[in-house]
Amino acid sequence: MFYGTRITYGLDDWQIINSDNGSGRVTVGGLWRLEDGAKKAGVSSADPSYRLVNEFDNSCLTDWIKADHIDSERWETTLTVPRGGLYRLETCLDAVSAKSGEHWRFRGDIRNHIGCGDVFAIAGQSNAAGYGKGVMPDPPDVRVHVRRNSGRWDMASHPLNDATDAQDCLNAPMGQTGTSPFIAFGRRHADLTGAPVGLLPCAQGGSPIRMWDPEQDGALLKNMITKIKDAGGANAVLWYQGCADAAGELARSYAKSFENVVTYTRKALGWEIPFYTFQLNKYYAPHDDGGWDVIRQTQRQMARSLKNVFILPTCDLSLSDEIHLCSASNAALGERLALLMDKGVYAPDIERALKTGEAEVRLEFANVKGELIKADTRDASECFELTDAAGNIPIEAVKTEGSSIVLTLARPVSGFARVSFEKERMRGAGSVKDSLTLLPVLPFLNEEIK
Repeated sequence: MFYGTRITYGLDDWQIINSDNGSGRVTVGGLWRLEDGAKKAGVSSADPSYRLVNEFDNSCLTDWIKADHIDSERWETTLTVPRGGLYRLETCLDAVSAKSGEHWRFRGDIRNHIGCGDVFAIAGQSNAAGYGKGVMPDPPDVRVHVRRNSGRWDMASHPLNDATDAQDCLNAPMGQTGTSPFIAFGRRHADLTGAPVGLLPCAQGGSPIRMWDPEQDGALLKNMITKIKDAGGANAVLWYQGCADAAGELARSYAKSFENVVTYTRKALGWEIPFYTFQLNKYYAPHDDGGWDVIRQTQRQMARSLKNVFILPTCDLSLSDEIHLCSASNAALGERLALLMDKGVYAPDIERALKTGEAEVRLEFANVKGELIKADTRDASECFELTDAAGNIPIEAVKTEGSSIVLTLARPVSGFARVSFEKERMRGAGSVKDSLTLLPVLPFLNEEIK
């Protein structure tokens, strides 16, 4: 028979509590029992109590505090945990001698490596779940934790989306997973914010948007919302998805489905949670029907039209197979995500296309910190496609000028015209970049030339 206090719910080792305005709240509870010898000796009171300790130097953030609710066998309390950590929650049964008034603090359960910081839900398909291969230093960091598919919190290590003890978890992977961008992201985010990071894997390899769209199947979206609520909230959704929908009508209906995902998630959580998205990379497979380009363009447009939806390019990052980012690319993408989130480092994105001469078009870009530069050995004219009423217009020269690109054409523009960049899924090597951030221009499709 135990005596003292036990924690039976509410807090686990390695748990990250989502921070809100400098602190987080979590309800913890369990059982208590007075030691038989103390009963015989006589006590005037016996109260389950707790204190929070900084694990860095063992300093106490609080003195012993009596639990909020106590009955004959059970106790419960709501903790307010300051942003930061890592902390240790200690409990005891604080009994007071009826004879001497002396405090006898009997043993209690402890929860170690607790943090209050930023929790992120990882959603989408295989590149979100993490199927990267290859050698790249990306070790665990004591500040970056994960709530695994088993439901237990742990220090984060690859693979994040593993199937260990996760038989009933909807997003547990079917295949053997590998590296993802999110430990690198968590490490850098902790560097920049000073707060620990919690990761909630919710992605499923190969999952189409219908499994996330609440107006269709929606099972994975509802699973993600349940995980966020079980974890006490999340700071943002990290979304990498679209490969499974890059064809025909699926691609054309993607915008509506993605908007459904965002709207439903925000309504379910009760606030405008941000979505950080990733534009599709290359795909080394036979030529498609243009759906890959449609998804990329839709992803750009959603980041423009929906509030608190952000996008990052992946087009210059290497793969470890026909479709999955390699380990080095995952680490690089994690760094990009932290810089976007915490420093506002956006990728260059086309703002307007202007006809500036009979056979000249100027492309003007937003989010250029330095200047646009050609970033590979290909003829840059191969990366652009320009069409008008008479058909395709060959491009004779490409020149970068600050935050603009000037295209010299082989013939004058005739009537309505459009321009595309890095078209087709075999392309997308990041041929033009920002000289300061080294982020590539986001590929775009059929932008109207004014």
